[in-house]
Amino acid sequence: MLEKDIEQVLRVWESQNKILSPNKKVLISEIIDQISFLFSVGPFYYYILNFESLKMELVNEGTWEVLGIAPEDFTMEKVFALMHPEDLSKMHEKEALAFDFALNRISKEDILLYKVVYMFRMIHKDGSYRTILHQVKAISATDDGKILQVLGIHTDISYLNIPFHQKVSFIGINRPSFYNICPKSIFNCSSKVKQTLYSKREIEIIKKMAEGKKFVEIAQQLFVSPHTINTHKKNILRKSGCKNTPELIAKCLMDGVI
Repeated sequence: MLEKDIEQVLRVWESQNKILSPNKKVLISEIIDQISFLFSVGPFYYYILNFESLKMELVNEGTWEVLGIAPEDFTMEKVFALMHPEDLSKMHEKEALAFDFALNRISKEDILLYKVVYMFRMIHKDGSYRTILHQVKAISATDDGKILQVLGIHTDISYLNIPFHQKVSFIGINRPSFYNICPKSIFNCSSKVKQTLYSKREIEIIKKMAEGKKFVEIAQQLFVSPHTINTHKKNILRKSGCKNTPELIAKCLMDGVI
């Protein structure tokens, strides 16, 4: 069954994103600069996957903390082997939805302006399953609009109070965002992010908290007192129903707020 699930994932990649005319790849230094867009809220690692070769071109050493394995051991084969069987059986559906969105629902010019977000579970070397927040952004595409390279971040959010689900979100950079789409569903624009619970100032503060900034730093940048920022934070947590900042940021990532 596991081999069949893996074959289904590879079939999606081959059928929907077959690389026929590869172009020049972006520089590693340019890729690293983009990581700031993919906020992390816990132990994480990042990687670059090439869809032409299906090989990892770069893997961060954070794999030691999140999975208990060396970066050089992090391959597509290893990802499939470590993934929870139930989540692996759903992965081809989520990837089919993601590629349908990127290749059929948006323009070629917008492919690099979206990230895909969903969750799955991976087993640590110690035998425990970790809930992973999977965030992937295309960083290079071919001339005919196929995705060549992606930058991914896997963050361990096991310690957060985030209900696990198999839904997929598409978060745009200055583009409409779509969230919590069920795999195998018919994509439609009514799934667009609706009006947020938070004010413009609150979203500004959430983004700065997600960047790791402290109350004093945020207060200085927004020309207000730390007490004002603390009051905003209390209101934000109350609105969100979250208990702490990491849980809030993870929820905002999943909901497309940031």
